[in-house]
This record gives sequence, C-alpha cells and structure tokens, in this order.
Amino acid sequence: MKHQIEHICSSTSGKVTRMTSQSWVADKAATMLKKDPTIGAVKILKELQEEHHVTLDYHTVWKGKQKATTSLYGSWEESFRMLYNYKAEIELRSPRSIVEIDTTTSEGEVHFSKLFIAFKPCIDGFLNGCRPYISIDSTHLNGKWKGQLAVVTALDGHNWMFPVAYGFIESENGDNWAWFMNQVKKAIGDPPVLAVCTDACKGLENAVKKDFPQAEQRECFRHMWHNFQKYFHGDVFGRLWPAARAYRPEEYQHHMAKVFDASEKVYPYLRDYHNLLWMRCMFNPDIKCDYINNNLAECFNSWVREIKDLPIVQLADKIREMIMELFRKRRMIGERFTGIILPFVIHQLNAKTRGLGHLKAKASADWSGEVKNANKEDERHVVKTLTHECTCLQWQHTGKPCDHALAFINVLQARNFVNMEDYVHEYYSVSRLRAAYEGVIEPLTDKNQWPHVDTGFVLRPPIPKGKKKGAGRTRKQRMKSWWEGGILEQMQKMWGDRT
Repeated sequence: MKHQIEHICSSTSGKVTRMTSQSWVADKAATMLKKDPTIGAVKILKELQEEHHVTLDYHTVWKGKQKATTSLYGSWEESFRMLYNYKAEIELRSPRSIVEIDTTTSEGEVHFSKLFIAFKPCIDGFLNGCRPYISIDSTHLNGKWKGQLAVVTALDGHNWMFPVAYGFIESENGDNWAWFMNQVKKAIGDPPVLAVCTDACKGLENAVKKDFPQAEQRECFRHMWHNFQKYFHGDVFGRLWPAARAYRPEEYQHHMAKVFDASEKVYPYLRDYHNLLWMRCMFNPDIKCDYINNNLAECFNSWVREIKDLPIVQLADKIREMIMELFRKRRMIGERFTGIILPFVIHQLNAKTRGLGHLKAKASADWSGEVKNANKEDERHVVKTLTHECTCLQWQHTGKPCDHALAFINVLQARNFVNMEDYVHEYYSVSRLRAAYEGVIEPLTDKNQWPHVDTGFVLRPPIPKGKKKGAGRTRKQRMKSWWEGGILEQMQKMWGDRT
C-alpha cells in the first residue's frame, strides 16, 4: 500500500523534526539535481524506491522535484528579475556577444517579452567555418511559462549541427519573429550567399524575407508533404518525394507533370501556400547543402528536450554550458585531424568507389570523360574534374564527387596517382572545421557574482495569455501530430487493437 513517508532527522541543536514526504523527496532530489539538472521525476522515483526501500506515488515525487528546483535555482519570478544581470555577465566575460532583452509595459509594470543570445564564438564560427546555410525553428517550453525556445542552427563540414543563436519568444507570430530575425541580422550581418530553411512557422517567412531579402528561402519538405496530404490523396502524389530529391530540372518536371495531371488543384495549392523552395533542383549550388528537410533544428530541439522546464535564466545558462562543452569537444577532435579534407569525408568517398561496378567510365582527357550506367542503357553523364562538375548536378550541389565522378576518378587512379582531396570542396576541410570551433565560449560565475544592473524597474514575468494552466503535471513530451501517429497511438492505448 502506498503511504506517506515521515522521515526523522536530527538538527544541529539535537531536536527532532519531522518532514512531510514531499519535503523529504525535495531534499533527496536536490542532491540528484546538482549532479544532473536534466534528471526526470520518473528516474528520481525509481532511485529513491530502490535506495531507501519505500513506496512513493509519482505526484509526490514530481512536487518534491519542483520544490528542489525552486530551492536550487530560485523562483520563476526571480529568474526573470535576474535576466539583466545575466546579460551583463555575458557581455563582461564574452565581449561582442549579442544579448538583447525585449519588454512590454502594462499598468505601469514592466514584463518580460523576448530574449536573444548569440555568443561571439558562435557568430565567428558560423561565418568562418560553416556552409552558408541556417535552419530556424522553435519549440515549446515545458515549464511554468509556456513560451517558445527559438533557435538558429548551421551545418559544419562534418555535417554536425552548429548552434548559432537562440532565444525565447512568447509565441510564434509575425511581431515576435520579426524581432528575432532582426537580432539574427545584427549577429551574422548580410552574407553574400545564404540559404534559410524554415518550417511552416507563422510570420517567420515574412520576417526572413524582410531582413534577408537576398537569401534563398527554403521550406522543410517533410512538413510541406504532411500539409499536402490533408488535401490530396493517392499514390500518384507520392511522386513529390522523387521530385523534391531530383537534382536535374528535367527529372523534377517529369514527376511533377504526373502530379499536376492527377489534379488541377495541385498547382494553385503549391503556388499559394508553399511557394518557397523545397526542391533540390532549384537550390543554389554555391550553398553546398542539399537538405530538403529541416533536420538541423530538430536536432537542437532533441538536444535540449530534457531541460526545457528550467526557469528562464537557468535554461539560457544551461544551453550556454552545453554549447561551451560542445565547442571544446569538437575543438579537440579537430586538432587531431590531419590532411586537407576531413578524414570521414575521404573515408566515405573511398567506400563508395567500391560499389560502382555498374558505371563504365571512358576518358576523353585526364580531366574530362563520360560515364555510362550499365543498368540504364539510355543514361550517360559527362564529368569535368577541373571544374568539379557532372551533368547529374549532384557534385555541384553537395561539393563532394557523385557516383559518376567517382567512377571516372577510378579510371584516372588506374593510370596515375590521384588524390581524392583534390575533388572535395573547401567547406569539408580540416581548416574550416577548426575555424568553426576555434573560439572559446567563456565560463561564467554563479548568479550571486553577476554584475548588479539597476534598471530602475523590476522585470516581471510575461503577461499571462490564453487559458489557465490545467491541473496535473506539465507535459515533458510534445503532443504528436496526426501524421506521426499521435491520435492512433492514444486510441490503441485506450481501446486496444480491435482489428
């Protein structure tokens, strides 16, 4: 039988005091949270029951964890009041970093609205070491404040997610995204070549267009596809996938012709609701990134999933700490690399050369040749190694030799020594990776040592919007969309499989 625990402990004066079960759990949970701030209530419950041989209910443990979190990090209200001190600490330890706080005033009181953080090493690392491609998205926070964590991520030469900037906004709307993108513009400037990939975020597309009018705007195809499925059904519409993946315009047009023939409503729908770039054949080859999905932002969201219930200052600082450790780890990896191009890229390309028996290459010169696909007698492509080009266009879009180029390079290797590094774009170089993580994310002191900033007002939590929080614990996992099986999964748990 579940029961409430009464834990007896002795104070320094020798008197005996009794603590309720929640207070006892809070005391134990505080120790665990110091070691691992991301630990969840389920794990705390399991460890307490195993170590102390007691029976606890989940609600008691969850409440105890909340008490422990408050005792360690302070209240939510205090967390917002510390924001200007935190901003001053970052600017003191990491000069030329960008930290901006936006507020709103209501009935004479100043309330928090938005926060943006971009550390100088992250800015320099993106501009000097990454491809000119950024992914932007936001994810719901799980704590007392139901705001959004907005992130800007990039792609380094190792295809690792690179954090550029992050911040907090009240909700996904035009005004909030306009403010956020304006801060992004201050951070990275106006690169001559840039691609920006987003999901279907309200107001974000217009904000990107306003601050980066010359940038190539891409849309996550996976999100577009699931929206598309709500209105169009049938196997023929599955041709959108090969159309999106096609490098050559002719191949894209071939698949889209079938789709347009199936329904005259498809073209107006795509024109009116999905007019950003989601097809590879329209991407700028100079970007050297052929991603059709917004996976980078999803990587960041997964990375911080377990800490999204922390108070805002603690959450912002925990993300900084994670980025600091990430930079150090990857900096150490980069220092061990030798050669010009990253070893994993060369290994990847050498491995691909061993499965190209179906491609027959014939050279017209040491820098030019044609490659025929034995499995497709009518397919033949021209390869130019001096300009890193293939008529399949994949080499131009990725910066790494395609299968046809590798088949031709094999012919050259049979005659002379050929260095694979000569055929890979600089974006995959060791020097670029080192430049990306060259900067040091500076460590910070604890909140008691941060500079005290006299703003002349007390910064209060955001103005409550929407309906009041319901009873029970706060969700840690986001609610799944219909296309992720969320509804079916819930129904099966309730009723079982009755098919």
